[in-house]
Amino acid sequence: MDACAMRPTFGRDKPAFGPVHLACLAVALALHLALLWLMQGSRPAPVTPPEPITLSARWAGESDKDDAPAKPATPAATPAPPREVKKPAPVPPKVVKPVVKKPAPTPPKPKPVPMTKPAPVAKAEPVVAPSAPATPQTAANTQSASGASAPPTKSRQTGAGAGSSAPIARDARLNNPEPPYPPESRRRGEEGRVVLKVRVSKEGTAESVDVEQSSGHRRLDMVARKTVSRWRFIPAKQNNTAVPAWTGVTIIFKLGN
Repeated sequence: MDACAMRPTFGRDKPAFGPVHLACLAVALALHLALLWLMQGSRPAPVTPPEPITLSARWAGESDKDDAPAKPATPAATPAPPREVKKPAPVPPKVVKPVVKKPAPTPPKPKPVPMTKPAPVAKAEPVVAPSAPATPQTAANTQSASGASAPPTKSRQTGAGAGSSAPIARDARLNNPEPPYPPESRRRGEEGRVVLKVRVSKEGTAESVDVEQSSGHRRLDMVARKTVSRWRFIPAKQNNTAVPAWTGVTIIFKLGN
């Protein structure tokens, strides 16, 4: 650099530029260019914006075979010539011999078992006690159409009461059925005597039937009461005129021996 410094010239009017000066100028210019190039290289690179991403979706059921090129159709196989079918030889019919079945041996007849006679069952014979005989009644005890509730009392027959009678239940013309013996009572051996108090209308029907004396078995009482309520009676008469009156009916339930 000392060589490039300007040296004072003595005795000259104009400085003179020689080869040394040109070389220094070229070196300085090269240094400046190198410095400029370094400065430009240290700058950060420009940031490029991100490009948008595009996604494509496909149905799961789609087959990739659609995208593949179609395969050439396979030429149809040439059908084989039909084979000759051999007819089976005719089978001679079989002669079936009839099978004669031997008759099965008849089993011996079983010996008759002696039948034991069942023990005689006791028959239930409900007995109906005969009704009270026709007796004259006094005016105080006679049942009239007015509806007195007290049953009539028996009195001795006198000449003043001629033409009067009590209701009659046991008569062949009435066809009154006997009360049936309840099967349960028969099985249990129930017996007894039922006394009924019956209100007989002037038409001869039972207006009311009450149990005056029980047999001791409700089943027998109910059967007797139900049967007598359907009976027909010959109504009581007073002066030869039918009148309503009370009468007693006795039913006896007894098992036969």
